[in-house]
Amino acid sequence: MTERIRVIIHFALKTFWNLLLFIPALAILYSSYFIVPASAQTTRILFVLDASGSMKGEWNGTSKFELAKNILNNTIDSVSRTNQKVEFALRVFGHQSPRASLNCKDTRLEAAFAKGNAAAIAQRLKAVHPQGQTPIEFTLLQSLDDFPEDSQSTNAIILITDGSETCGGNLCDLTRKFEEKKIALRPFIVGLGLSDSLKKKFECLGSFYDVQDEDALSTTMKIVISRVLNPTTCQFNLLDAYGNPNETNVEITLYDHVTKDIRYSFIHTLNAKGIPDTLTLDQRFVYDLEVHSIPEVVKEKIQLVPGIHNVIPAEVPMGSLEIRLEASTGNFTGISCIVRKATEKEILFVQDVNSSLRYITGAYDLEMLTLPRTIIKNVLIQEAKITSIKIPRAGTLLLTPSEAGIASIFLFREKVMEKVYELSSIKTQKSVSLQPGNYLVVFRGDRFRQAERTKQISVEILSGKTSSIRL
Repeated sequence: MTERIRVIIHFALKTFWNLLLFIPALAILYSSYFIVPASAQTTRILFVLDASGSMKGEWNGTSKFELAKNILNNTIDSVSRTNQKVEFALRVFGHQSPRASLNCKDTRLEAAFAKGNAAAIAQRLKAVHPQGQTPIEFTLLQSLDDFPEDSQSTNAIILITDGSETCGGNLCDLTRKFEEKKIALRPFIVGLGLSDSLKKKFECLGSFYDVQDEDALSTTMKIVISRVLNPTTCQFNLLDAYGNPNETNVEITLYDHVTKDIRYSFIHTLNAKGIPDTLTLDQRFVYDLEVHSIPEVVKEKIQLVPGIHNVIPAEVPMGSLEIRLEASTGNFTGISCIVRKATEKEILFVQDVNSSLRYITGAYDLEMLTLPRTIIKNVLIQEAKITSIKIPRAGTLLLTPSEAGIASIFLFREKVMEKVYELSSIKTQKSVSLQPGNYLVVFRGDRFRQAERTKQISVEILSGKTSSIRL
């Protein structure tokens, strides 16, 4: 094989392998370039229309059903002409069997999701006549299967009804069933002339709108549609002791209330005007809020009102605890402080000495891991104030044994000897950092193993000083 041929083959192989390496990069570039932006996502709205016998009742000379049908048609037609990213579907209940037949499974998807199907829905509605029972719970459970599997779309159900469940269903139980199935979809309920007792039954199901006449129905439909189509925003007001949203710079986590999965996690921020900044959240979920203050503040079952700006308050009044070591020039001492709520045993937090941290206002017990431990009880943290705790600088005890032996260091505390340090075997010189105070060193050499040979030596430790003892 000539040198020229070898060069050609080498060049061809190199080009081939470079091409193989390039293909995955090209695929990644292609896929990222054609990712559908959030603004292009589809919104699917399922209308669930009550066609039970009670919908034949009149409102100002026209049946409730005719009014609801006309406004529903106008709404779908109007939105379809102005927004090509919205798909509609129609499910009706109570229209296939007379009320006397007690058909509690009387529900049907009359028009599946599709773009530009306003005329098809209007045509289907012409053939619908109210007559039967009101199986709301059964209908809503069936309606969940009407949505295509598409994790990128926004789904909404708008229920229009004038009466209560007549088939034994419980709407609050339905909410629990949604949670058990991990379904993050709560309907909008448009109630047509419902009594006060019926209104309460719908409030636990989703966003309820009370309608008492034709004009109110038209206005309500516009409001509901705008809330489906508009982004759901919110701000978290972290309130100080005076109820003002001035607390900030603390971590916040939002969990799915049903699955307990983390949905959002961020650090709370005030904007340039000193107002909590605005966040866009998915309105489908019910959230549990955890503010990672010390201690944490938790709020459960936060349900956002879709399509508007929600303000979520949480009481988080905080002050600062500053722990300093006297005569210390650095920020790190290697000493930690255990923080507990006053009178409680559970460890709340461990704070480094020579640091400052914020805590929820209240009383705390501190345990500094000095030698011996420094305990301060009922330290009061006040709103927007710094509570400063100073720890005396340690002194040094230098122990020099004349022979190997056993030594321990005791502190006189309230006329009681408290052992603070033990050397089960000391053979060479040892230095121990101790807080200022009066101590007793107990030593017994290994050469004569007799208790009466034990020596007791008193010593005073001064801050920043070294005290020496020869054992």
